[in-house]
Amino acid sequence: MTRQEERIRARRRQRRRQARLVRRVILAICLLIILILCIYGHHNHKRALTLEGQINKLEQQLKQNRSDRKDLQQQIEDLQKQLEDTRKQLQKKEAAVYDDPDKPNVYLTFDDGPSVNTDTILDTLAAENIRATFFCIAQKGEANEKRYQRIVSEGHTLGMHSYTHSYSTVYADLASFQKDVTGISDYLYQITGVRPEYYRFPGGSSNTVSKVSMKECIRYLNQSGLTYFDWNAQNDDATGKDYTASQLVDHAMRSVRAAGSNVVLLMHDEQTKTATAQSLPKLIKQLRDAGYDILPITDKTPLVQHVSRDSVS
Repeated sequence: MTRQEERIRARRRQRRRQARLVRRVILAICLLIILILCIYGHHNHKRALTLEGQINKLEQQLKQNRSDRKDLQQQIEDLQKQLEDTRKQLQKKEAAVYDDPDKPNVYLTFDDGPSVNTDTILDTLAAENIRATFFCIAQKGEANEKRYQRIVSEGHTLGMHSYTHSYSTVYADLASFQKDVTGISDYLYQITGVRPEYYRFPGGSSNTVSKVSMKECIRYLNQSGLTYFDWNAQNDDATGKDYTASQLVDHAMRSVRAAGSNVVLLMHDEQTKTATAQSLPKLIKQLRDAGYDILPITDKTPLVQHVSRDSVS
């Protein structure tokens, strides 16, 4: 064999060895990849099972929490209903105690609150052991929420006087009126737990600014089981004139005497009515001296309505 042939054979053997080495390396790499994938797959599978277990646990907790919240909400609603019934019974008992058929009655009513003046009025009423009626609008803020709650907790009658007190909004059409009534009813109920039963129309039931027939509004209140009250006496604090507290008392007493034996006295407790709040102690004294019982509006109160609900079929 020549040297040339030996070199050729040697190169062939070397290439075969290199090929076998490459195959072994490739095989080793494939085995390593398979091993890594198995280990990683097992880890992911284990992690997936763990996560699935955690999700199932959270779903169970969520279901339980929903059930707990539903039960708690039902308990709250039941307690609110009991509280409302208890307060109604208390008001009836108080009305029975104060109601003397031989004496004329006057019902102090305050519109457009609450405000800081409501605090002064409530302080005076508490000091004099008198209950009144507050026809409220939707005043926002924590301070006003406490005033709504105080009105109820101290035994006064909580009434509605619209949500916005904007004539153009409240009386735009019947749907707007209905929405406004529902809005103030829900608003006061959410804050106090009491669903008001009494309503006072902004401007009264005989106002001429409403774009919708007032009889339609009255019919809606009748169908909703709500009772509206107007007034037959006032202290003139809504005339736009800057009367003093003493002048407001004089106006109120003159108006009360002219109204007869069942008097619903209109006053206001909005932010600007400081004189009304200041006039209250003197007004109460003069009413008592004149022989009047001072009462809150209840279901026993004779209706005072500019447009009678019975006139609406």
